[in-house]
Amino acid sequence: MKKVIFVIIFGLLLSGNAYAGIGLGMYAKRHTLHTLDGTERGKIFIKASREDLNNTLEFRHYAGIVAEFLQKHGFRRAKDEKDVKYIGLINYGLSTDGMYSTVYKFDVSNDVGHSIVTEVIEYALAPQKKFISNKGYIRVFELNIFDLKENKETSHIYQGKIVSKGKCGEMQEVAPDIIKMLFKKWPGKNGAKRIMSFKSGIC
Repeated sequence: MKKVIFVIIFGLLLSGNAYAGIGLGMYAKRHTLHTLDGTERGKIFIKASREDLNNTLEFRHYAGIVAEFLQKHGFRRAKDEKDVKYIGLINYGLSTDGMYSTVYKFDVSNDVGHSIVTEVIEYALAPQKKFISNKGYIRVFELNIFDLKENKETSHIYQGKIVSKGKCGEMQEVAPDIIKMLFKKWPGKNGAKRIMSFKSGIC
């Protein structure tokens, strides 16, 4: 009887907290959209989706982690974007006031003259650094990959987003583990939303 009660309580905790940390590790929800088929090969240049992140120590650290995972799947990181086939855009942070949005436009520094405009992606999140009762802080990490075609066209081939809730209000405390969850059984099923977990304490 006690075993049955424990199972019921455990199930309620999982459903009630969705992907918040509940003392058994860190949880997150992964959102995936892609057209990858496993044959992708070539150089990729990784940059930040937002100018305020670009070239910071924090961004360079996260980009290095992402590059290690991408290399396992045929994407070799390049030091500049001149001769690459792919562009990877990284965005991350705690929730911002009102809506958390990603929109970025830039010209690729190559001879072909590619331009990339990211879609506006909005998440209904709480004000920055606000601790939400019974849920904690909301942390987001996102990776978008674009294929640069020979005729100046670009193809958005991957969008992966991790949304995590927990007691830790600094990205540096959770980002490495969140990135690992993003790449768990990567790229995942197109259109899927999956609850991920990582045994890293209760952050």
